[in-house]
Amino acid sequence: MIFGACLIEEDREMELRALGARDSKKLSPIRRTKLRSVLENEVLAWRTVAFRPSDMETTSLNELGKRAAISLCLEFRPDVLVIDAPVAPAGIPAYVSQLRQRLDEGGASEIEIIAENGADDTHPCCSAASIFAKTTRDTTLAQLEQEAGEALGSGYPGDAKTVDFLRRTWARDRQFPSFVRTRWGTVRNIVEADRQGHLF
Repeated sequence: MIFGACLIEEDREMELRALGARDSKKLSPIRRTKLRSVLENEVLAWRTVAFRPSDMETTSLNELGKRAAISLCLEFRPDVLVIDAPVAPAGIPAYVSQLRQRLDEGGASEIEIIAENGADDTHPCCSAASIFAKTTRDTTLAQLEQEAGEALGSGYPGDAKTVDFLRRTWARDRQFPSFVRTRWGTVRNIVEADRQGHLF
């Protein structure tokens, strides 16, 4: 899992939109890569934080995201943190409160927090951050494919190539490679379906 951040002057945000920055999921891999090379020269700073599957086996994705956000805030010290809230609308106030507490504890109580669902599409700074994260993820996935020697797909549960790789790997090895998160629902379903199949 990759989290991204970028720092930019507020009055230059709309320039990112004019360049084509938007939610990275709505851009093709080629378009994302081209935009990243442009955005690298337009923002004040950018960074990505990667978490390994082993991190996600013991800690929730929500918690890892908060850790990444706080770490990057303390590094960049922005006036405003704009973040794509990974919780339902009703949970946003509590989510912001948790971020606020951690920023205060880190000596960054001056940072304002804006947390919204879909912020990576409505706020150009978040769009740019999502592009940095997604292109880093694309590169990492390509490296894993090279190591595995076969197609892994996108790594998302709706991708038939990904699910096929997981099923074949489990059937062949009775285990998954170290880059697979075993607490992932897709993986658990494959293992459970296999167990059910062996009951009869």
